[in-house]
Order: sequence, then C-alpha cells, then structure tokens
Amino acid sequence: MLSSEINGIRIIGISSAIPSTKVESTDYNSVFDEDTVRKTIESTGVLSTFHSAPQQTASDLAYAAAKNLLDKQGINPSEIGILLFISAHHDYIAPATAFVLQKRLGIPTDSIVFDVNQGCSGFVYGLQMGASLLKSSTASKALVLLGDSSSRVVSPKDTSRLLFGDSGAAVLLEKTDKDIDNMSFGLKSDGSRFSDIYIPAGGFRHTDLSQDLHVEKDGRERSAYHSHMDGTNVFVFSVTDVPNLVREFMKEKNLSVDDVDMLFMHQPNLFIIKNLLRKLKFPKEKAPTTIEKFGNTSGVSIPLTLCDYYGNNNDGVKQMLFLGFGIGLSWGVAYMPVDTSVINPIVMTDDFFEDGLI
Repeated sequence: MLSSEINGIRIIGISSAIPSTKVESTDYNSVFDEDTVRKTIESTGVLSTFHSAPQQTASDLAYAAAKNLLDKQGINPSEIGILLFISAHHDYIAPATAFVLQKRLGIPTDSIVFDVNQGCSGFVYGLQMGASLLKSSTASKALVLLGDSSSRVVSPKDTSRLLFGDSGAAVLLEKTDKDIDNMSFGLKSDGSRFSDIYIPAGGFRHTDLSQDLHVEKDGRERSAYHSHMDGTNVFVFSVTDVPNLVREFMKEKNLSVDDVDMLFMHQPNLFIIKNLLRKLKFPKEKAPTTIEKFGNTSGVSIPLTLCDYYGNNNDGVKQMLFLGFGIGLSWGVAYMPVDTSVINPIVMTDDFFEDGLI
C-alpha cells in the first residue's frame, strides 16, 4: 500500500450532475428477454440509469457540476490554481480535456491543468493528487473534476448495458491552517491485470479495427470499441484485494469501524457492495447506496452518492471513509473529515459545449 498523510487541506464544495434521460431497467425488456432483465436487476440492484444526450460528453457533465459548485459556494474561478479532470472518456485524443474545461470555466493561465485517465478509483486518486499538488504549490484552491459516459462504450447487445449510467462531479479543495483538516490515503494498482477491464480500440495500439459486432467467448456481442470485462476476475478482485486494502489501511491508521461515521464506496453492483460490507463488518446504515437509482457511474459514483445523500441534508462534520476500485486495476481508500453543509444537491442538464464541435 502506498500510504500518504496530507494536512492542512479540506473539501469546501462537492457537486454532481446527471443528464435528464432516465432509462428504466425494464425498458430493456424489448432488447433482451424479460427473464434475463429480471435476473440482471435482482443480481445488480440497478433499477434505472441516466444516459447523456447525443452530443453531450463526460466533460459537459463535469462542467455542469463545477459551475454549480462555484456558483453555490461563491467562488471566483480566478482563485483556482489547479484543475484536474479524472475520466476514462475524454473529449479528444489530444489535447487533454482539462484545457477545454479551463477555458469554459475561466480558470486563469497561472494554473496547472491536466487529465488523469482513471475510472472507478478516480475519486480517491483525484483527491490525493489534488491535495498533494495544493500542498506543494502556491495555489490556494484546487478543482478536481470527474466525468463518466460509460453508457457510450457498452455494446447494445451486452446485458451489462443495464448497469452503466452517465454523470459528472466536482470537488473543490482549499488550503487551511486547521490541525483537524487531515487527509489519509492508501492506494494500490496492478497493471498485470490491465486487460480485465479495457477497450481494445480507440487509441494508437489498434488504429484500424472493425466496428462490427462479433460474438465473444462469453456469448455476448461486442466490437473492439466497446468495453470488455472479465467478470469473474473483477469480482474476485473486488471481494478480496479491495477489503484487504481497507483492513491494511485501518490497521496502519489505528482505525475501527466506530471511528468512521460514514462509508462511501464505488457503486459497481449491489452484490459486490453487500459482500464488501459483510467482509468489512460495516453496518449498511453507514454505507448509503445509489446503485439502484443511477447504476454504475465509475469514478463519479462516490461524489454522486454523497450529493444524493447529503445534498438536502446538512448533518455537520462527519469522519468519512471513501473506497474506490476498478479499471487499471486500481484501488484506493481515503479517510477525512467532511463538512456536509458544502455538499450540494444533484443538478440535471442536457447542455453540451457547442464550440467543442470543431
């Protein structure tokens, strides 16, 4: 475990955004047989997802979340010196989408902006990077943006299409001189398992693969431009490596379940979530879920769940444990105090960046 402690940095705003198109899982009865849909709902817990509009990207959803956060918190973009965009779904191969977001938000040139190609652990990784850069620079505030449009990369013939929704999120970090503002992180990654979750085409490794669908060994039809996942390997990883990291982290930090007010974890599916809570001995009352409402929204799922749970419910400062895991493979855990009054309700938008259609 790569462990880090970062003092004097706090979260001063969290916002999330979803598109307006709601897709009920039962809508897929006309695509797959009803029995298959029913069993998928029972095993995953996903009752609905939200899909982005045709020209709407992950960055559009992240932008909407960021604009809402800055407006609600009364923050001038000129105060921001660091902007990170955490996503596996970027607007272009080049340049980094963070530059597009810098332009749209009006972040000054005296800043550092870049993309991080990360998925389901992106919230934890993003917080660690944003806080580290803030701590070691002259910047006073850092904006960590996350975006996901997984519905675009799942084959229409794949039943896992029921699981994935689109969303965006924004987290604002600020330097502080308070001793209580302490962030602890534990991170791991394993590139030897990179192909357990991947999209073969779209980069420079394969530039001329067909977009035709073909039946794969699991019996599902996909093209090389669709997401491929080894479900068995990913499940084993989720219920072994992930809880082992949490145990290692909590032992190193001398933490117990009682020290944690709330656990917010990535929302892959209800079966994995239940297994993790059982293995970690966390009561479900401490671990809100949104998998049923929004499906799997990758790295955005943690802040989306925060906004769903606390957006209209100020409950003071809570000691929170965050747990993200997935593509890479990568997994990470973070522990910190969060003032729930700075968590905003979810906004809905179908807007997109028209100037980006160049």
